[in-house]
Amino acid sequence: MLTPRADAVDAAPVVAAVTMKIAEIATRDGISKQAVSKRVRSFVRDHDLEVTRNGRGEIVGVNVAQYDHLRERYADPSKAQASAPAKPPPSSPVKPDDSYDEALRLKTSYEAERKRLELEELKGQLVRIAVVRDALAGVGEIIAGIIDRLPNAADDLAATVARDGTHGLRLAIGKEAARLRRDIAAALTRFALGQPDAAAPAPTDDAAADAVLL
Repeated sequence: MLTPRADAVDAAPVVAAVTMKIAEIATRDGISKQAVSKRVRSFVRDHDLEVTRNGRGEIVGVNVAQYDHLRERYADPSKAQASAPAKPPPSSPVKPDDSYDEALRLKTSYEAERKRLELEELKGQLVRIAVVRDALAGVGEIIAGIIDRLPNAADDLAATVARDGTHGLRLAIGKEAARLRRDIAAALTRFALGQPDAAAPAPTDDAAADAVLL
């Protein structure tokens, strides 16, 4: 069964997606209809699997190329009742009385859809080098700016040495290092979220108590 895809108007023409019934997928993969139905519902909910429904909202068709694509990445193989082929045989899901040309069209459509999904996934994983460089530069400035606060603690550290000696200084330095780590982590989190005050993290509880300012 062929179902047309709805793509952007300016996109390149695509071959209609191949759809199969849940029972057909179960037969193809050698697993129960219930197992396929459960997996389809999960993929629809979590990964926007394309399906067609009848007037009662029941799933009557599944984009089988997308289903196989998602299954390979997210399905737990330990739950499968039998090993499923990576792709349907050339004659699937064509009935015995279908023509060879129709079978070939279905096979071509399936393979084209798999390639499209793989390309979209790859594009989503690509990051421009310039973006990475800018991000690294921003991260470096944030970390350096926070570390530059360390001299502000000199008076407190000196007082600690006079009062508690080397052991007290060791504990005070450890406390200061922990505070800097928390400030850096908080600032980088805000930077990742695109918040404008990433370079000026809010003081932690310890920082507020010590009133350490740039």
